[in-house]
Amino acid sequence: MPATSTPVAVGWDERVLAEQSEPHFMQSSTWERLRSDGPWRSRRLPEVDGHGLPVLAYEREVPGYGTLQHLPRVSGIDSEGVARFSERVRAHRGSAFATKLEVHQPYDHALVAAFEEHGWQPSRASQYRHAVVVETGMSEAEILGRMKKRARSEIRVAERNGVIAGRARMTRENREHMLALVAETADRSGAFFRSSDYLERVWTEFAADGRGWLHFAWHDGRVVAGAFVVAYGPNAWYKDGGSLRDRPQLMASRYLQWDVIRELAAAGVRRYDLGHVPPPDEPDAPGQGVLTFKSAFAREVLVYMPALLLAHDARAEEFRRGESAFIEAHRRRTGDYWY
Repeated sequence: MPATSTPVAVGWDERVLAEQSEPHFMQSSTWERLRSDGPWRSRRLPEVDGHGLPVLAYEREVPGYGTLQHLPRVSGIDSEGVARFSERVRAHRGSAFATKLEVHQPYDHALVAAFEEHGWQPSRASQYRHAVVVETGMSEAEILGRMKKRARSEIRVAERNGVIAGRARMTRENREHMLALVAETADRSGAFFRSSDYLERVWTEFAADGRGWLHFAWHDGRVVAGAFVVAYGPNAWYKDGGSLRDRPQLMASRYLQWDVIRELAAAGVRRYDLGHVPPPDEPDAPGQGVLTFKSAFAREVLVYMPALLLAHDARAEEFRRGESAFIEAHRRRTGDYWY
């Protein structure tokens, strides 16, 4: 692990890291604890005959429908295992009217077909499906060689400008710096971020478990860009971030991500997911600036599996068709994201 701390939840995380093919932090004990402190209930999906992939299930009440079961960012499922997995979900659905599954694996047409054969239907994704992922299990020279010329050039510009970067302690002052960066970026871009209380709770919990840290870029002693990085086993994520708008010529955000990448590579982390980008074949989709920035670190955009819904009773189809409207109405009413 890139961060060090006393081990937590001995047993569960070891199983997830060993048995899921691309273990995601949403399947970690840290996320399990975080999600239980709110409207969601978390549980570990029971095994069948002593066998079964370790999977965290999250449940929440949908007004007018009942309980929805959500299995986010699960990996380690192949076409041959879909039948048994589907039987397991049905057997242990509890009172859920439907189960939503989001597989954390690259898009696979045969795998989608296998799920559909066993009753799963396309559903609204709650997590991003297009991402830029940097392969970090190689030397710095090899990582740089895989980047686009633009990224390499802007890293050198930042170095000439005197930008430095590194980890920052999880102090109140640094959390306030980070929240200010996030707020400024949200104002500038129009992107949605969770509330400050939510973000701080996520940062402090992951940091306490040795699975996350603040990473800042400074210029002349001033924090000009920041990121909160999560690492879980062989994978890491650019969870949250922001930068000041008044000094874009410094290329501080570019250098910040390069410094994170170097640290992850040195620690033996294999993959760094830079997070959501719009589909590259949809030039009118919002977020083209984000795509330009992130895609300079890797030459391809990864497409994850689609979200899938398994109906357990007649209410499921009505929810599936109306979910997007329900999510948007919740956000307008509360200012928050339902998932």
